Amino acid sequence: MSNPIIRSSLIFPYRGQPWVSWYLCGDGSTDDQRNAHIAWCHANNCNTVILNLCNEELMSLFQPHDFMGTLDNRRVDLLANYVFKLRAEGLFVAFAFYDGPAIPGGRYHPILAASDMQHAVFIKEVCRAFNPYVSIYLLGCESGRYGWSSDRVEQFIFHIKQCAGPGHLVGAHEQSVGWNGKGWYMKRRVPRNADIHCYETSNHPKDGDSRTAASMADEVRFLVANAGGIPVWVAEHNLYDSARSREQSRAIAEIPGVIGIPGPM
Repeated sequence: MSNPIIRSSLIFPYRGQPWVSWYLCGDGSTDDQRNAHIAWCHANNCNTVILNLCNEELMSLFQPHDFMGTLDNRRVDLLANYVFKLRAEGLFVAFAFYDGPAIPGGRYHPILAASDMQHAVFIKEVCRAFNPYVSIYLLGCESGRYGWSSDRVEQFIFHIKQCAGPGHLVGAHEQSVGWNGKGWYMKRRVPRNADIHCYETSNHPKDGDSRTAASMADEVRFLVANAGGIPVWVAEHNLYDSARSREQSRAIAEIPGVIGIPGPM
């Protein structure tokens, strides 16, 4: 059995329901949820937690409708203290800067429509504050779904690398592969300057149990073959902690070129 370097659990059970770690510092999040996720990671040999920093409905480090304006100091403190706790617990931290698409009625809209300069400064300040504690930076959650071209994603990855410096992995979280009825195909290229490619399988996570482990592994093998040698971290595949989900994780772990899996094996 392979033992990938990154063993994340983006989705975990909480009080009988699937929960996601993206927004464990977002609106409505609680200490109980954060503690439950840490306990879940320890109990299931997971070592990496992914947190999202910007979602126009659920999460921002700034006051509502004021991206790069007035900081929400309570939110900043919450994020910092949780990151410190994760590291103290021996867990690695990954940040995803953005999420989308834009949500015009969202509490924190607009974020994605900010200027490239504002995004660049935001990324720089986050890295300056969190570089000692964060191991992986992702441009965003599904950065292909909010109108950012592959070229633009690569430009931002270049900037993140400059801000992060050595000792950090930088990439994007995307759903890069599709099925056309006859075979797998690349919907978007893997960012060519990424250190790592954080991947969501082609199914919606709620449909994860409908897929065989063999089918999912075939998809990931296709991605690896078309990733230009960039290591693949499969981070999102199945909403449920089921026997099928764990079988899928085990199958993915055996694929050369995969350095991260999406849940317990």
